[in-house]
This record gives sequence, C-alpha cells and structure tokens, in this order.
Amino acid sequence: MTYTIDSAQAIFPGTRVADAVPNTTDKFNQLSVDDQLAFLWDAYTELGRSITPAAPGVANLQLMEGLLNQIKQMSPEEQMQVMRDLANRADTPISRSYGAFGVNAKLGFWYQLGEWMKQGLVTPMPAGYQMSSDVKAVLEAVQKLDGGQQITVLRNTVVDMGFEPLTSSQDEKVVNFTFQRPEPTSTAKLTIEGVTEPTVLHYIQAMNVDDIEAAVALFAEKGALQPPFQKPLIGREAIAAYLRDEGQGLNMKPKQGVSETVEDGYTQHKVTGTVETPWFGGNVGMNIAWRFLLDPQGKIFFVAIDLLASPKELLNLTRG
Repeated sequence: MTYTIDSAQAIFPGTRVADAVPNTTDKFNQLSVDDQLAFLWDAYTELGRSITPAAPGVANLQLMEGLLNQIKQMSPEEQMQVMRDLANRADTPISRSYGAFGVNAKLGFWYQLGEWMKQGLVTPMPAGYQMSSDVKAVLEAVQKLDGGQQITVLRNTVVDMGFEPLTSSQDEKVVNFTFQRPEPTSTAKLTIEGVTEPTVLHYIQAMNVDDIEAAVALFAEKGALQPPFQKPLIGREAIAAYLRDEGQGLNMKPKQGVSETVEDGYTQHKVTGTVETPWFGGNVGMNIAWRFLLDPQGKIFFVAIDLLASPKELLNLTRG
C-alpha cells in the first residue's frame, strides 16, 4: 500500500474528537460584531469561574506595548471602533499590526484589553448595549465545555481577527512571545506506557523544550502535521512555521499509547495524554491524542493532534 496524506488521516479511526469546539466556534462567528465583543468581554473579565481565563503574567507584552498604549489613550468611542475594526477584519493600521501577531500574542493582546476594561481604562461595550439571546447561547455553550475545550474556543475567537494581506507569509509574522519555562523538576527520560518508538519520544521531548528545529527534523521531507480541526500542514517549512507560532511553551504529558506495524514497513502509534498551554496555566490540561504514521525510515509521515471529546477518550487506544 502506498500511503498518501489523505489515507494517513484515517489511522485509528475510532478516535472521538471534541466536535463541540468547532460547532461552538461556528456559532461565535455567526454573531454580530458587537455580540462577538460582548462574548470576549464576558469570557475575559466576567466568567472566570466558568470560563477558563488567560493566566496573567506569563508573557512579555513589549511586542505590542506601543499598540496597546495607543488604544489606551483613545476616547471610548475610538476604542470601540478599533475593536469593531478588529472583529470586522477591516484594513486599518491597527488591524494590520494585530494581523501580524502570532496566536499567543493575540491572546495576550485581548488579555491586556480585558484587564484594562476591568480597570475602566478601555471601554467594555457601547452605552445602551443589550446582550442578545444569541451571545447568551454561545456563552452557555462554552460554559458546558471542559477547561481544555474552553481554551481552544477562546483561541479560535481571536485568531482570525485583524487584517492580514493575502500576500503575507508566515515569515512576515511578528516574532511571537517566548515563555520562560520553569526549571525541570526531574531529569528522568520520557517514557510512554505501550510506546517505545524513539521518533515519537524524541518529538515530544523536543516540543517540551521548545526545540522546534529538532522536532521538525523528525518529519519526512513531505511529511504532514494536522492541528486540531484544521487541514494538514505539508512539508517541513509549513510545519516549522506553525510550531514556532503555536507550539512554544507547551507542556506535553503523554500517558500511554499503542504501536502497530502496518504495511510496507510503516508503523502507526497512538499516544494519549494532556497538554498544558502557557497562557492558561498549569491547572488546565487539554485531553489530547497524537496519531503518528512513520515511514520505513522512521520519519514522521503524518501526525494528527486531536482534541478529545472527553477524558474517557484518553483510554481509547484501539483502531476501531
């Protein structure tokens, strides 16, 4: 059998992913602009007990300090227009600057705006705004998700805001936040119950120390990485750009897995565990499955990163 990226996506087909996340994101995208801003206001400032907030103090805001201070000095009406422009993806200087941020920087931007809203330095919502039943429904849907799924929805709500020209490339993005990792508490080598494949172990080890170059080197030249609810990214250059933007600061905690030899020297491996992100602190982990397909040379031909439907799915290691 000759594997393609399309056929590789079918490995371990019994893996149940958290479909509620893209469904809730779609509901958010259907809201009016003011309702989207109302959602962010509540998510970042009002619902800390039921919606996982961004963790304070984990990243340096200097990358956007000038832009944020510019917004802080505006009138309430101008501040509201800036936020509406971001949600509308309008082509303005501020929207262009925001569009050049990486994902972590965008989360940091809204975190800081949320802090200033609570302090009265940035306007939260226009005078006379009444929250619609639609935005209430989205907020209720998010409250029902587990913490890791809430993280992903909050990420999805801000990642596509702002204006990014069609001709821009990943290389033109502003350098993203770098996170200061805590000193390791143990020097023990990574082990995964049921999986001893060195490539799988080395990939997770590299990601846990932000060694993106080492992680990308484990992929076949035309290998692919499929992020949660996204299309596969094919080729080392595209994978490296994604991991630099979204993979830094992650704390991957694989628990167990299963390995199988398939056809023509390929092997497939499913590993389940949790991932902690730097913006949401160490008390919230996303339940994750990594589905690897390695070529006969031991390179990663394909890996899917799945956000699982429930903690029970961490035990689902069978093919069907």
